[in-house]
Amino acid sequence: MQSIPVYIPKWALWQDHAEYPTLMTHMSNGQPTGIDKKDLARGIAPAWRRRLDLFGRASAEVLGRVLEGASTDDVRNTRVVFASRHGNIERTLKLLGQIAREEIPSPADFSMSVHNALVGVASINWAITQSHSAISAGNDSFVAALTEALSQLSDDPHSPVAIVYIDLALPDVYAQNDPEGTRGTAFAMIMTSPLANTATTPAPGAAFCFEPRPVAPDEVAPQPPFARTHARMMADFLKNNHPCDTPPSPPAPTSCLLAGRSFAWHMVRNG
Repeated sequence: MQSIPVYIPKWALWQDHAEYPTLMTHMSNGQPTGIDKKDLARGIAPAWRRRLDLFGRASAEVLGRVLEGASTDDVRNTRVVFASRHGNIERTLKLLGQIAREEIPSPADFSMSVHNALVGVASINWAITQSHSAISAGNDSFVAALTEALSQLSDDPHSPVAIVYIDLALPDVYAQNDPEGTRGTAFAMIMTSPLANTATTPAPGAAFCFEPRPVAPDEVAPQPPFARTHARMMADFLKNNHPCDTPPSPPAPTSCLLAGRSFAWHMVRNG
């Protein structure tokens, strides 16, 4: 299969550390800075922001960071691929409890528990008129989102694609299904195609190629990486390959393999 060239000019990673949540972006050269949970998603209109819990606000925060500074037309024409392993499970669990107690489920919680609810809010808030996709593929959720985004970019290279991924730690009743020390992770990045007709020149060092690779059954790890691990791997790779005046020492790796159960993307820096 042919490799797919892309530009990744913007990315953002939020992590819910026990002491203090942090945010890393391309603008900070990947240096983590503290951010209060109450300060997340300030770019969302108040009427919509009030409907968002931590799941929605963290997602909106990283998406807003990668849309920041883009022209109105670029934002309007951005396709969004949203991915989460479990979605907003806190709201889902709350609804299940209400049903078990024979209470009337909350309409607000129901509407915001739908898997693509956050993208709907984002589309209204930022006036995005392009299509959006919502994906849940277990541990392969991030790899599946990347596959969908690259497929869309190859099919139509003239509009940017944004990936938004989030998973929070599972509630106590399901906590045994998470590795010990799991923390909430939200990641977003913008991808554009070198084939697009645009006057915008991407930042040096933001050019990559994605090479598709099958994964043989004997190559599958006994405990394959969780989607949040793939998101952090991507953020670390982009951080280490961010253009800067002082090259990193030792030199940054020039490739990154994001492997799922049956499919992988080999990401290679160009230049």
